[in-house]
Amino acid sequence: MFVGPGARRFLGWPTAATAAALMVACVGRPWQPKEAKGSRKDDADFGRHEGEFNHDLGEAGTPTPVAVDLERRYQTLDGFGAATAWYHDRIVGKTPDGLYELLFPELGLDILRFRNRYDRGEKDDRNIEVETEILERATKALGHPPKLLLSSWSPPAALKANGAERCKSNPDCTLIKKKGKFVYDEFADYWLESLRDYEKRGIFPDFISIQNEPDFSPPDWEGCRFTPAESPEYPGYDRALAAVHGKVQQLAKPPALVGPETIGVHYDKVENYLAKLDQNLLYAVAHHLYEMGGDGVWDWRSPGPDSYRDEMEAVGLMTNMRRWQTEFATDEDKGIEGGFETAALIEHLLVAESGSAFVYWNLVWDGAGGLVGMMGRRPRVRDQYYAMRHFSRFTDPGWVRVNAWTPDPALRASGWISPDDQALTVVLLNTGEKMLDVEVDLGGFAASKVETRRTTFRPSESERWRDLGDAGRNGVVRLPSRSIATIALTK
Repeated sequence: MFVGPGARRFLGWPTAATAAALMVACVGRPWQPKEAKGSRKDDADFGRHEGEFNHDLGEAGTPTPVAVDLERRYQTLDGFGAATAWYHDRIVGKTPDGLYELLFPELGLDILRFRNRYDRGEKDDRNIEVETEILERATKALGHPPKLLLSSWSPPAALKANGAERCKSNPDCTLIKKKGKFVYDEFADYWLESLRDYEKRGIFPDFISIQNEPDFSPPDWEGCRFTPAESPEYPGYDRALAAVHGKVQQLAKPPALVGPETIGVHYDKVENYLAKLDQNLLYAVAHHLYEMGGDGVWDWRSPGPDSYRDEMEAVGLMTNMRRWQTEFATDEDKGIEGGFETAALIEHLLVAESGSAFVYWNLVWDGAGGLVGMMGRRPRVRDQYYAMRHFSRFTDPGWVRVNAWTPDPALRASGWISPDDQALTVVLLNTGEKMLDVEVDLGGFAASKVETRRTTFRPSESERWRDLGDAGRNGVVRLPSRSIATIALTK
């Protein structure tokens, strides 16, 4: 995670009265997705605009073609996920009816990311049993267990040179030395003990990441600095990875490793770590997407998602391993921005980088954060939820990306086919400023059932998950600026 509760990226919360106006009041009734009817008048409980907005206004133009080629196939999908690393109390015990259906099957969530809280010093981190409840309830909602990724923010304070789990931007927020050597073996022992403790609780991670953002010393949350290779000041991520990999082989079902979970992809961060470590130890190369230039503005906002594209493509070209994006969020957006940008970055990960998994940072968070913001235990579904849902709801692990070509650079398209070739999903994204009428050639895929959904992201007038019927079968799908549409087809 890039930050923890109370850190600077989460400053500026709305007042309690404002936050209450932003929530969906769904306590005591099952959650149902909103079906927009061309305006948000029916969705005023989000408190985000007044009046009507017609997302289909505009003259029909010459249809923009998209051609799907079912024979040209690329990477296999591992899935979509999010983390429950803090605010566990909001989703355990007595919760609103339908909350876990909202968080898991309705979203199409495949991967759940936990923070390794074994042997924590802070009181709130000693209740690991809540994660057992979260996993059990997620499994019941999905009908099968989600894949689990367990990431470490910091080893215990006793293994840290600064004697604390939290960093304060201090250079000694790293692994301790004993007799002049970094304690790689003790770090690996900590991981083995962690996994054995989780197993006793019925939690068996499928994947682990030995250190969240090893290239960064946080200003006020947990961290542990590792450089790509050992230096006099810092331990080498390569040696720590090898030590942990060797140690966890003692388990009956050792988890696969992903890493290095760098804070971003610019400045050759991923490449520098991969150049030193043994890639045979990793199931997937993992990174985050927290990028900021000298202007102090998050790159997702300015210059925008396309500023990531070249770097993400470079990561895809440098290795044949699976590529995962394991943390990104658009916080500090006052709850009204970032949905479209999240969708665009997911598209870059899947197409430019040929990535196999996109894991959003916070599945739930306090107030206006997360995919689902919580005020107390009442959920408020955010645009970022729908951004991911357009990719995750009608795909599953094992699906394969197929070629989807369009001559219009403002239109982004990706196609996904099921392992048995019986289902096809096409996702369309209008990144331009003009309305597009998109005509999709399905490459001969004969569907008996078609569902088309559209979301238009506007800072004050978002249209969410509108049902366009079977418009994607042979007709034209209308895409306003800053909108995404998903066509789900079944033979």
